Amino acid sequence: MNTINTMIKDTKKKAFTLIELLIVVAIIGILAGVGVPMYNGYMASAKVESAKTNHSNIKSYVAATLTKCAVDSSATVKLGTTTARCNYSASQWASVFTTYFNKLNNNPYGGTTSARRTSSSSTLGETSIYYSGNNTVRIRTRIADSGTQYAPASGYDEITKE
Repeated sequence: MNTINTMIKDTKKKAFTLIELLIVVAIIGILAGVGVPMYNGYMASAKVESAKTNHSNIKSYVAATLTKCAVDSSATVKLGTTTARCNYSASQWASVFTTYFNKLNNNPYGGTTSARRTSSSSTLGETSIYYSGNNTVRIRTRIADSGTQYAPASGYDEITKE
């Protein structure tokens, strides 16, 4: 038979002291103070790498598509729901590619578009697909906010339509 004294002793053995709780809270605070800045740094570098990857994929796809058209200039190419003719000018190709990649890619920085058809400075994470002359498509991506950093660092990738 349990007495009241036995029940009180059992209850005291199962409880945490105030000091133990304060130590746990302090440890959690220290871990959060170290972990949150590290997490933010990882997220920033992941966004830069994602923007670089989007740029690389866009460049490769544009080059492959224009190479395919170089074989037969009377052919057509299907880009999502759009059918493009291989005899399009660079201006028309820039427009078609911009529409296609806006439906396909997400801006890693959360912008409204992933690609746009302009040579002016784009928003963070956005790829500019524009043209130079009648046969050249130019591509560049703003990858970082410090200054105006682009991929590629030289300014733009240039793909010539044969």
